[in-house]
Amino acid sequence: MFLKLFLTVFSIFLMMGFGFIAKKIRLINTDTTREMSHAIIKFFYPALIFSSLVNNFTVKSLLLNVSLPIGTLIIMVIGFIYGLLFSKVTLFTNQKEENSFRFLCTMNNYTFLPLPIILMLWGNKGVAMLIFSSLGAEICIWTLGIFSLTGTTLSRKNLKQVLSVPLLTIIFSFFIIVIRDSFLVNNLIFINNPIFSQLSKSLMSVLDVFGKACIPIAMFIVGGKMAELRWKYMFDVKLIYLSAIRLLIIPATSLAVFYFLPFTKNVNLIISVVAIMPSAIASVYLSEVYDSDVRFSSKGVLITHLFSLITIPLWLYFILR
Repeated sequence: MFLKLFLTVFSIFLMMGFGFIAKKIRLINTDTTREMSHAIIKFFYPALIFSSLVNNFTVKSLLLNVSLPIGTLIIMVIGFIYGLLFSKVTLFTNQKEENSFRFLCTMNNYTFLPLPIILMLWGNKGVAMLIFSSLGAEICIWTLGIFSLTGTTLSRKNLKQVLSVPLLTIIFSFFIIVIRDSFLVNNLIFINNPIFSQLSKSLMSVLDVFGKACIPIAMFIVGGKMAELRWKYMFDVKLIYLSAIRLLIIPATSLAVFYFLPFTKNVNLIISVVAIMPSAIASVYLSEVYDSDVRFSSKGVLITHLFSLITIPLWLYFILR
């Protein structure tokens, strides 16, 4: 069982390896990965969000699974609390390094790494549930996340960032689901027209194929980003603390909290997978944007992803048994 899970996770990291090699042999460069990242966020991922949610959810099932975004929010809050606590007892070089440490504890890789794992384990329905769960994380990254990264109070500018393209797509998808399931809409003549029906099916099929390309491309980009990170002094004691907190303590605490909450089995499985993920790659470019410690963030992302190759299969073995 463990070997099977390890090979499943390893296959995901193998996709990242292709991007790593491509960057090392200079097939792609920093501009390429940056432009591809924008394409993922603004086109491929929104297509995946829309097709997954609309194809797999109804108004009723959305209401029944509202605990999904609540679950991810709980994970981030637990990470935020541990980041604050451990930052008080850890010696940092400067305030920027401490801020980056707190952000790496607060935010994990809540979408692109768990996405292919969940697809392999539970198919498209699992992917839709993961995307719905990301609603809580999208809100958290621009509130608690930025608060951690800057060490200051939240600004109106930061709160405006909540309205990212993925989040707007989630909201639009909810709107379409509500309209589609409306009794009045279902009784409109053109809704039952064969031409309209075929047109909508074709559109959803295109979005589904387009969106699924998001997974390998995202893993390829992540690998390219990893190749840009610095390997020197990777085993700083602060990074060991970070890895233990992010990969062991936060997942253990999250799973314990979930055990006492009235979540359904499917919801529990999805958010449990999210809880065991390493630190968010977004911390690298957000540290640059918000004038935090980019080098520490880069090292933190790399070390937690490397260790997660072992911890993710171990946690999955525990979760799925």
